[in-house]
Amino acid sequence: MMSKFRHFIFNLIRSLFWAAMWLTALGFMLWIPLRQWPGDDFRPVQFLNYFMPWLLLGLIPAFAVAALARRQWLAGALALPAAFIIFSYAPLFLPRTGLAKAESTALTVMSYNVWRNNRDFPATAQAILGQLPDLLLLQEIDSADFEALQNELRNRYPDRVFHLAYERRMKQAIISRYPLTPQTASRSQGRAQKVIVHAPGQEVMVVNVHFSQPYYWQEHYGEMVRLVNDVKSVELPVIVGGDFNTTDQSEVYQMMNRLLANAHWEAGWGFGFSFPADQRSFRGVTPPTPLIRIDHIFYSDHFIATAAGTLSDSGGSDHFPIMAELELVD
Repeated sequence: MMSKFRHFIFNLIRSLFWAAMWLTALGFMLWIPLRQWPGDDFRPVQFLNYFMPWLLLGLIPAFAVAALARRQWLAGALALPAAFIIFSYAPLFLPRTGLAKAESTALTVMSYNVWRNNRDFPATAQAILGQLPDLLLLQEIDSADFEALQNELRNRYPDRVFHLAYERRMKQAIISRYPLTPQTASRSQGRAQKVIVHAPGQEVMVVNVHFSQPYYWQEHYGEMVRLVNDVKSVELPVIVGGDFNTTDQSEVYQMMNRLLANAHWEAGWGFGFSFPADQRSFRGVTPPTPLIRIDHIFYSDHFIATAAGTLSDSGGSDHFPIMAELELVD
């Protein structure tokens, strides 16, 4: 009697296991068309899009188990979303071609959310000075912190020459090696701080953004719609960078990506995750590695990207800074 009961329990657990595997496979297969409609407005789709590369940690082992158990239909159902994710990110792991430097003006751009709770100004300055960018886009920096950072930079920046634009109400700043002229600033366009940078031989429109959280989807989506419509009207070369609070698989990201190129996708390598840095813990748990890339640098076709990447020094922030080398082309 006991043997039959154990056999029953074993069969029940096995059936539940394979049923869970099938539900998982069908859920991921359904997720692919749901990305088109209703898209990120449907919270589960938004969540899976946000952490899309990490889905492979479940899909690949599940596929291996199904294949070893000779459950071919299940293995195929799991292989489809896994292949979709691998194919989506494959360009980031392939050799780059056509990135030779042009004979023209070069701009090194750095975007850095310094984190409103960060008080380690020497570390923040060191993260910046380790790169010496021509253009620095800062987010989450209040006026007192910005003044302290300026003092650090004045003492250590080459020739002590740089130009500043600061938006107090949005806590954003742009620091440039070249003269700049502040333009409008719009909270409704993703806290877009705009300046014209007078680079050698060419003026460039630079936009520093810090979008709202995607949890507030309608607000988040509307910010990008308004920013894209505004950028479309700009005739100058354009650089848009900052904390977009969204990954490269979201609808919001795709709106900008259809208009401008992303430096990391054009000249970077690997996932380039930028958040959270090792300074940020969640309920006492600190992730051993950043989990997502929500910081981006976009540019118009007036440029080519020759290098891009995520830096390894967070300078006390919960974000890692990102960099891009852009060259103006004729």
